[in-house]
Amino acid sequence: MTRLPSAGPRRWRRLSAALAGLTCALTVGLGALPPARAQPSAAPWLAPTAASTPTARYREQLERLVGHRVRIAADGSGFDIEDAAGEGPPLVGVVERRGASLWLVTIDAAYRLQGPLAKPRIAGPGYRVWVHGQRGHHAGVPTLHARRLGVLAPPWTRRDAPDRPSPTPSQSAPNSDAQ
Repeated sequence: MTRLPSAGPRRWRRLSAALAGLTCALTVGLGALPPARAQPSAAPWLAPTAASTPTARYREQLERLVGHRVRIAADGSGFDIEDAAGEGPPLVGVVERRGASLWLVTIDAAYRLQGPLAKPRIAGPGYRVWVHGQRGHHAGVPTLHARRLGVLAPPWTRRDAPDRPSPTPSQSAPNSDAQ
């Protein structure tokens, strides 16, 4: 008969703590908490109406903002993020590569991204993102030390992004007529 090695008390404590954490995460993740109630407001833009239904262009972006506070324009042509991650309104813009660094280009300004979240594998050039962070200046350049970041749209879904080139017949298949 094979005897299994016994786990020491430390392992059991770690395992029980991990299981408790997993149980809690699953409970919260599966929606065991009561659904959030809409707060009554006199503002007409909070009440969903047929006129304020977001267009298909913004529907995917709004799906990524579930749990954050968002105001949809009355005509459904856009939205404002009023609160993301409980930290207030974030900066929203498109990530752009300039030289070796990544920049967040907003409507008003451009910020060189810094910090551990300023990596192309998290949100590369062309991505539309929201960012919370500390603004500053380094050598006369406006900077943003990204603390939290959320992707709203990858480059291929943005309307203002340049169209991806479609392959020509010579690029998509080898030419079988060549002799």
